[in-house]
Parts: sequence; C-alpha cells; structure tokens
Amino acid sequence: MSAFEFLFSFYGLLLGLSIAELATGFSRAWDRRKTVPIGWAAPLLAIVLMLDLVSFWTNSWGIRERIEVDYYVTLAAATVALFYYFAATQVFPREGSTVTPTDHVMAHRRSVVIAVILSNLLVTVGFCIAMGFSWRLLGSNLLLNAPYFLLLVAIGWLPGQRGVLIALGVSTLLSLVYQPLMFGLAGLTNLFS
Repeated sequence: MSAFEFLFSFYGLLLGLSIAELATGFSRAWDRRKTVPIGWAAPLLAIVLMLDLVSFWTNSWGIRERIEVDYYVTLAAATVALFYYFAATQVFPREGSTVTPTDHVMAHRRSVVIAVILSNLLVTVGFCIAMGFSWRLLGSNLLLNAPYFLLLVAIGWLPGQRGVLIALGVSTLLSLVYQPLMFGLAGLTNLFS
C-alpha cells in the first residue's frame, strides 16, 4: 500500500461518514414525512453537499501522483474532511426535533456554507501546492470556482426561502455539469504535465 493509498483510505472513511450522515438525516426526515413535511431545501442542500464531497474525492484521486504524504498533508486532509462532516451534520434536524427540515436549513445554512467554503478553499490551496504553487495558478483556480462560491454565498445569505431554493437548484445543476468537466480538465492537465 502506498502512502497516498493509506491517506486516501483514512480520508475516504471520513468523507464516507459525511455521506452516511446525509443519508441518515434524509432517512429521519423521510420517516417523519407524514407529520413534518420534508420540503425541498434540506434534500437540495444535501445533494449540493454530496456532489461537492464526491467531486473533492475524485479530484483528490486525480492528483494522487503529485501529492507527497506527510504529517501536514494528513492534517489538512483531516481538517477538510471534518469541515465536510460538520456541514453534513447541520443539513437535517436531529432526532427528536420538532422543526421542519426546511426551517432547520434556513436556520443552519450559513454554518453549512461556511464549512463547505472553508473546505473548498483548503482544497484549492492544496491543489495549487501539489501542482507547483504560483499566485497565477491560485488565482485561476479561485476564478474557475467563483460561480460556485457565489452560489454558496447566495444559499447562505439570501433572505428568502424562494431565493435559497433557486440558488440550491442552480448549484446542483452547476455541480452536475461543471465538476465532471473540471475533473476531465484536471486529467488532461496531468496527462500533459
């Protein structure tokens, strides 16, 4: 087992817990759907977070040859994964809560968005370091991710539920199209470097 495979198994376990937390939260909401309506906000936020998790997981695998595993890389991976886990725990209401999933999301969405943005920023900096850090590379990566970051900010800070739902829907569509495209471009970058 290589050092990266060791790190990836640790990291994969932590990211897997985040996805399991999303599934568990949705399952709790589904069980209560006859008395407490699920709505669209929590499932859409869960999908946005899941797509972000999956894209990060696949992008990490895509640059595996460029990552030298050491204490700081492991610490950074754990930090990113813990931010994701925290975000996943905030999407759906806890067991015994009487609040609807939509009201819960509207109250906790900023915490989720901040955790996801911090994870993405750490990943972006890590990617730039792995690819041979330059300010230009960092700037171009931040610029490429700017539409997604703006949508996350909209999800967290738009005042009305309708605007949040629209931002969640657009973010989901963007992630479904944009992330696979970026993964393909990262593969081409690795191929030609």
